[in-house]
Amino acid sequence: MEQKKNFKILCIDGGGIKGLYSAQVLAKFEESFNTRLSDHFDLICGTSTGGIIALGVSAKIPMKDVVEFYENYGPKIFASKWKRFGGVGNLVLGFKQAICTSKYSQEPIREALTSVFGSRTISESHNFLCIPAYNLTDASPRIFKRDYGSLNQDNNKTYVDVALATSAAPTYFPIKEINKFDYVDGGLFANNPVLVGLTEYLFKWAKTGEFDGVDILSISSCEKSQGWSPTKRKLSFYKWKDNIFDCYSNGQSLTETFFLRQLINSGTLNFDLNIVRVANKPLSSQQEKFVNMDDASRQSMNILSSIGAKTGVDFKEKEEVKAFFKTGKTINPEDYGK
Repeated sequence: MEQKKNFKILCIDGGGIKGLYSAQVLAKFEESFNTRLSDHFDLICGTSTGGIIALGVSAKIPMKDVVEFYENYGPKIFASKWKRFGGVGNLVLGFKQAICTSKYSQEPIREALTSVFGSRTISESHNFLCIPAYNLTDASPRIFKRDYGSLNQDNNKTYVDVALATSAAPTYFPIKEINKFDYVDGGLFANNPVLVGLTEYLFKWAKTGEFDGVDILSISSCEKSQGWSPTKRKLSFYKWKDNIFDCYSNGQSLTETFFLRQLINSGTLNFDLNIVRVANKPLSSQQEKFVNMDDASRQSMNILSSIGAKTGVDFKEKEEVKAFFKTGKTINPEDYGK
């Protein structure tokens, strides 16, 4: 019996410094299966911090080096002189974010990304790519891709510019301008990029008859409990703070999960669709105090790293995860026909 040939996609959620957790999960997979992720996936998708990791995968940068990137540069990227003053400083920083300017400068993250990616352009990616950002100028979603077929827009763009665009979280980092268009964080519409990846498959490969189905490995950022019961009903932007970002990212992810489940169970698909979601076990109440998208304190980093390592070790033993690493990727951007 001929073995089925499936198109394989790696998807990585957004989540700020919580990308340390995601990178640690993936580092455990590379270590356990003695491989590079790039060699096993046809398409790499990532949003915001997940987009940075996705670019790292496509450049064949070892995930242990990406872990070190977060550990070394995270505290610098999310640094502010006000944080040293504790609660009062955080109050000032919050008001700055709410009414004055972005919470953090773009320069530390630009310098960090340049140290890793240098002048590498999207044309040098070893995989097909989907990196979501939001185009403010056109008020439309924008997916940065490695060019193929009739696509010819992104190959000359640098990894650094695309990474800055997908991770430009509103109020946290400045807007990123590329070729006279303004971009912000792709998490505004696709914090979990599974549907982006599936749509790309449907757009380009579903009708070719080349594949029997799609296998998607979806990596969460470190997930917190999703419930929240504020004591007041009329909340300012400052009172919403990080919760507003947690709400829209959780809401998007749950909505995608619901629609995909309905699609899979409908029996209307003419190809196999398999989605494996890798997510952490529930955090303790103490851990949740330190896990936020811009908390790069030592306590937070230790929690993210340890939970990521534990999640990676747990999931590497699962047969549905092992299956992704039993075969290599099927297509290479360099030689795939137009």
